Amino acid sequence: MTTFQVAGLVFSILVFAAAWLQGGHPERFGVMVNLVCWLVSVFAASLTIGDMPVGVALADIGLTGVLVWMAMTGERWWPFAAAFMLLTLMVYLSLILAPGLDQRADYAARLGLFICVVGTLLIGIAERWLAGEPPVSATTLWRPAARP
Repeated sequence: MTTFQVAGLVFSILVFAAAWLQGGHPERFGVMVNLVCWLVSVFAASLTIGDMPVGVALADIGLTGVLVWMAMTGERWWPFAAAFMLLTLMVYLSLILAPGLDQRADYAARLGLFICVVGTLLIGIAERWLAGEPPVSATTLWRPAARP
């Protein structure tokens, strides 16, 4: 793993934890969608046609669809995440149009855009904090209520 990959992984884990604990239901849904897409892309990484990572592309198309749906129906920061995922799909289009591109450049571009998608979760947390809305974890019972 390169330093950029390790930094992206650590950043993603920290942001996912912060969004889960300090965010609301939309942020938690965003964490779950991103984690599911990441897991699917890990297991589908071996599905390729030539140098084109078809399995990962299909996972990213699914994530883009969910984020576009959330951008159209939600009220928060989802248009940013959807825009970054649309740019990720443009990276796949560039692979089709210019097949001689280096795989490392393709992966670095997709990883950088995914870090931007994850970073938009921080925008959601900051927006919730600035609006004075409590996080969902503040109202969640972490242990069963005591019996009277």
